[in-house]
Amino acid sequence: MPSDSLSVLEKGLGIVEDPNSPTSPETDNSTVASCPTENSSQSSPVEDFPEGFPRLACFLDSDESFMLFKRFGIVFSRLLLNKQDEIRQMEDELQGMDRMDNTVLANKAYLLSRDEDVKRERSSIPACWSQTRPQLLEKLETKILEYSELLLKANQVKALEKPSARDYRSVLHYMENDGGQMFEKDMSWIYDKEDLVSLRPGREHAWLDGMLERLLKVCRCGFVRYIFCTPETNARTDNPAIHYYDRRRIAKCVTFLITIIILILLMIPIWLLYKSSVKGTIGTTNDTIVMILSFTLVFSAALSAFTKAKRHEIVAASAG
Repeated sequence: MPSDSLSVLEKGLGIVEDPNSPTSPETDNSTVASCPTENSSQSSPVEDFPEGFPRLACFLDSDESFMLFKRFGIVFSRLLLNKQDEIRQMEDELQGMDRMDNTVLANKAYLLSRDEDVKRERSSIPACWSQTRPQLLEKLETKILEYSELLLKANQVKALEKPSARDYRSVLHYMENDGGQMFEKDMSWIYDKEDLVSLRPGREHAWLDGMLERLLKVCRCGFVRYIFCTPETNARTDNPAIHYYDRRRIAKCVTFLITIIILILLMIPIWLLYKSSVKGTIGTTNDTIVMILSFTLVFSAALSAFTKAKRHEIVAASAG
């Protein structure tokens, strides 16, 4: 377990800071993530839980940004390969049965009728068969269903989002400091970053969200806490150095900022074209096209940077 201790830790859309550490923006290495709302299942402060796994579980549950877990990708692959090979062996056995019956004229009826195959006398089964074909098919059905279920589960886990660098640092710093009472082997999973997934929902958490959260680190005045905190978020912890912020208020602020930016990008080219036409200085059609094209590109870039809009959504918005 790393021995470096941080003077400022990250906690959700809250800030965890050491009262004895500098708080200037230059020295502040805390970050802001998301924060639980009053609908959170957690009802007690993190500090009320025993040290170790109980407190860590409470911390991870305190905010969806902190719900990072291993996906065990190699284990999933190994299990899938194992079941895949079991099914392959059973498939080879089934095909061998079919070929053997197909070479004997009297046994072809067992391939043409399922009822005949089910009613087949034990004495007519070749000695090299360890089971009847219906018995093999029944086992094969069980195996293929298990394999399919595991395959779909692996696909669902693989589709989960990887944690952002901000969320990963929050959990990592907590486990190395507040959660440092755990044994090294029990917290080694947090260092396998490539195998971690986040249970955080897929709501846009893009560049603008991160900028606002970093701004909250710097502006920690009472007015900011009044705007972005609620009585419920203030009750999340007993530690006076920890500040939680309400996720929904952050989302509303980000939506408002995006709306203002989009309106500005839409209105500026219209205003420029209007001013040019009134003054009689509007250029050729090529100049007009270049101006419109430039602002369309800026508009598309803004959508890409400020939101998690998909490609076809950006294309549709730009065409509109």
